Amino acid sequence: MALVDPLSIKRVQKGLIRLIQKLEPTATTDGMGASVKRLMPTRALFTVDPFLLMDHFAVKPPAGFPPHPHRGFEIITYMLTGAFRHEDDAGNRGIIPAGGLQRITAGAGIVHSEMPATEDVNEGIQLWINLPRSDKGVVPSYQDVAGDQLPTKRIDGAIVKTIVGDGSPVDIRRPMRYEDVTVFPGIQFQLSGIEGFQGLVYVLEGRGRFVFDTDSSGQAPVEAGAGEALVFSQETIRSIRIVAHEDSASSALRLIWFAGEPIGERPIFRGSFVD
Repeated sequence: MALVDPLSIKRVQKGLIRLIQKLEPTATTDGMGASVKRLMPTRALFTVDPFLLMDHFAVKPPAGFPPHPHRGFEIITYMLTGAFRHEDDAGNRGIIPAGGLQRITAGAGIVHSEMPATEDVNEGIQLWINLPRSDKGVVPSYQDVAGDQLPTKRIDGAIVKTIVGDGSPVDIRRPMRYEDVTVFPGIQFQLSGIEGFQGLVYVLEGRGRFVFDTDSSGQAPVEAGAGEALVFSQETIRSIRIVAHEDSASSALRLIWFAGEPIGERPIFRGSFVD
């Protein structure tokens, strides 16, 4: 996405989430009239170290994100429907299809554009991952990954697509995990491998109950549905048990979740540069 306005962000937060937070994204526009639901950075949530920005976008021509610069972080753009056309100032260009993604390491700086590649609504998730200050000057690079290159498995009544993690070809500089998970009605499924990481769960479709295995006893289950997120801390979470709702009107519960090892450095936003 094109720009973050640092004046709209609460500067008092430090990126370490102390509690399990439930919140909804903020509807806004970015680039050239593009509709975006922004989960962070907003007044409700600054960042979740090492993650800087998460946008759920739905863009139809002529809206889009014409040429704009980035510096100091990595980007994963994961397409849910439609496709996006990308181009940068190093001569790289291509199309990200539904189910596929692009990873960009902006590093020392790039200028690129992201525009819808179909006439219908083109929907996806964009995630910014911070780089330590020691890595912010790395040479920019990018990687396009088709959906059929991402490992997809059926596990205990759920379908798990690994975006970043075991078996995925996506090359990210920070230790992290990122998955697209579908849990069928009435099924229980556990997200594990979270200890020492922090991040969030974002519900794309359906509704379910989330039980957090925490350092504190007596953590009550949390209900969440489409368009809601649950943010969790490295200090509290070992695993998350998910129970998809089961009734005659239920659809499968589909969510994305990502978690990473905090850097511990406060990001400094300068528009679409992060120092």
